[in-house]
Amino acid sequence: MKKLMVSGALALALSGALVAEESGAFVGVDLGVSSLTKAESDAQGSAYSYGTLRYGLVGGYKWFFTENVGLRAYVSVNNGANYMQSANAGNQFNTLLVHANVDFLNTFYNSEQVSAGWFAGIALGAGIHSGGVVKKNTAGFSNLSNISGFDLGINLGLRTLFGKHHGIEFVTRLGVVGASATGEMGPAKIDMSTNQLYSTGVRYTYNF
Repeated sequence: MKKLMVSGALALALSGALVAEESGAFVGVDLGVSSLTKAESDAQGSAYSYGTLRYGLVGGYKWFFTENVGLRAYVSVNNGANYMQSANAGNQFNTLLVHANVDFLNTFYNSEQVSAGWFAGIALGAGIHSGGVVKKNTAGFSNLSNISGFDLGINLGLRTLFGKHHGIEFVTRLGVVGASATGEMGPAKIDMSTNQLYSTGVRYTYNF
């Protein structure tokens, strides 16, 4: 009888120590690096950027259907300046990414104070490009002054939650489709496309 009571108390203690993550709103900030490619149909061909610093904000809501499975929907705004390898020193390629995101969430570890898991999802929105490289390569071409447009990416990463409120995430975003435009200068035409090949970094979230 005594062993049974001890076993029951132990089981109750362990069950009380497992606290599943709850549904709710969240906000966050992220910091990372990225690489960008710029492709043109003229003699300049393609150019790739050096890894460069990016920073951003996120905010949204998460739903947990079980203690281990959930979804989240959120808006992200991320900004940074890439330096193209083919550009002159000081020429920047600024990229502001604005996305609506949906991620699948899976938690593989839960305790009283810490939970850990992974996520995967899509980012759908727009890439807004500006800077010296854009001005240099679009000068004189009609319809090319603004090469901003549709942008699609894949979100991947690991996430942890401490004390129900504070989250740390290791985030990678892979670019799938970037903005493109076609310009004209008399009989000459130029096609330009841009894509944020990848960005990777760390994100802090506060969960309400």
